Amino acid sequence: MFQTARVAFAGLSPLCEDILQAALRDRPDIEFVRPWTRLPALTGRVQSDIRELLFVELIGDELPASLRVLLIAAEPLKIVGLSPDARSATMFTITEKRTVLLEYSAGALWDSVTSPPQSDYA
Repeated sequence: MFQTARVAFAGLSPLCEDILQAALRDRPDIEFVRPWTRLPALTGRVQSDIRELLFVELIGDELPASLRVLLIAAEPLKIVGLSPDARSATMFTITEKRTVLLEYSAGALWDSVTSPPQSDYA
């Protein structure tokens, strides 16, 4: 099977990280990258057919300035920000911020962040 995504975690609680990993562990198309600083997008080695997602815990609903800069420097990296209570997830890209789920399971979160954005004009 072809690899479709690379996933890394930064600053998540151990429980949250374990839950997300358990939901994705049996997927042969996903590579876990540790530490997160080894994501190829951070070194400029981007493969357009492989998505790279960095999961972080957010305080508030905005990315810290340092992570916004990271999005620009490591485009097309996507950052998925989880609320501290893990009840909502927001996906950030260089051009977009969208809340993808409220009250979700780890599997539903993955499906949501890897699907293309839906147009309001369809």
